[in-house]
Amino acid sequence: MLPNMQAARDRVVEIVMFENWLRFYFIAEEGEKLLVRIPEQAMAKMREAYPKLVGLAESLIDKEIDHKTSVEAVVMFTASEVDGTVFPENMVGQVFDSPAFQLELELFGSWVQSHEGQLDAGFMEFSRWREMYQEWKKSDKVREYAAKITEAMHRTVNPGSDTTQ
Repeated sequence: MLPNMQAARDRVVEIVMFENWLRFYFIAEEGEKLLVRIPEQAMAKMREAYPKLVGLAESLIDKEIDHKTSVEAVVMFTASEVDGTVFPENMVGQVFDSPAFQLELELFGSWVQSHEGQLDAGFMEFSRWREMYQEWKKSDKVREYAAKITEAMHRTVNPGSDTTQ
């Protein structure tokens, strides 16, 4: 993977993680709707701690959120803030389509599910989420899991190929 592509993937993964973190801690249930409610004090902290990501939070304040609006918010923020500005135009699209990004999404989803109780026990800063996730990925068990996912993805992309020669 090209260095720029790796950096672009890391940036997009960070955006996805941040959006997930926002939904995890700043969702309010109002009737049958889920809305993003971020207190001004929390926004002030985000502006200071996560200046490259705070625009995503600002775009979601008081919005009804579901899977579709969540994905749209990430795509729109990434397109406007990263694609063609931080990285060459259309590189983000390549990231979204890449097996490496799909693997990272799978791993992150597994991490959130397996740590939900711990994450739910009390508010955790986004920086702590990133640290915990990176540590988790270093474990042998997760590396084995990632290898299995990669192998399965390879078989899907290249049906009939034998990678166990």
